[in-house]
Amino acid sequence: MDGMELHLLSARPGLEVNRRLQEEARRLDADLVVVDATRAVAVAEGGADVRLDGASLLRENPGAVLARVGNWRPESTLALLESYVRGGVPTPNGPDATRVARDHWRTVRALADAGLPVPATVAGSDPEALAAEAAPALGFPLVVKQRRSRMGVGVIRCDARDHLEAVVDSLWRMGDELVVQRWVETGGVSLRALVVGGRVVAGARYRAAPGEWRSNAARGGTVEPWDPGGRDAELALAAAESLGLGVCGVDLLPGPEGMVVGEVNPTPGFRHLESATGAGVAGAVVDLLVELARAGR
Repeated sequence: MDGMELHLLSARPGLEVNRRLQEEARRLDADLVVVDATRAVAVAEGGADVRLDGASLLRENPGAVLARVGNWRPESTLALLESYVRGGVPTPNGPDATRVARDHWRTVRALADAGLPVPATVAGSDPEALAAEAAPALGFPLVVKQRRSRMGVGVIRCDARDHLEAVVDSLWRMGDELVVQRWVETGGVSLRALVVGGRVVAGARYRAAPGEWRSNAARGGTVEPWDPGGRDAELALAAAESLGLGVCGVDLLPGPEGMVVGEVNPTPGFRHLESATGAGVAGAVVDLLVELARAGR
């Protein structure tokens, strides 16, 4: 591959998922450089640049870049990604698409505008006004989410009006932006489809741990293989397309009225999914980066 170099932006360079991506890059004779997004800086003067320890990373002429944007200083990582993009480096997940997908309200709005099924959602600021609107519109139970919550953190089920008011008021006083969503009764099951380059490359069924309603693995949920075919695959692909994401995890909720899109994660973890299903998610992601690099060249 003529020494092709790929860049991966991560605020936590030592994660296992980063090692897996590097491993797959070596399989293709590519060099995947993990850039510590907490130490690199974006520079706008005289165009665009990304520098680490005084050296320009764009001068290395990377073929493609992927930003794994977590909850630690996300806008700083996205500033780096913006500089890569302005420097002509292709990426499967652009900065604007990533920002939308990291925000539950903007994600629901984009999905609904595309005609895709989503839980009814209410956003607002004033706690009393938000609770007063959400309670009769959505009924109980319902779910309160911090707009940028991930991995089940900042997601709270409320079963009564006084509980809703207390949760919304407490989060508001902490300065959090919120959405309130209709409860989708799934029996503690959620489905995840991993979309890479316009294909569903893996699927898993998550079951909540005893006494827990959140089904994701980070909260102790179990993971088993699931084949997302037919309409489920079409729904996942449509969700990724509506947000402009080349790499994402689409969480589907099998409710009593049919499947709905619960969330779309632009930085999906896949360690548990790969282990449970044997699917080569990391390989598919690197294949896409190489494809983008070749097209760019």
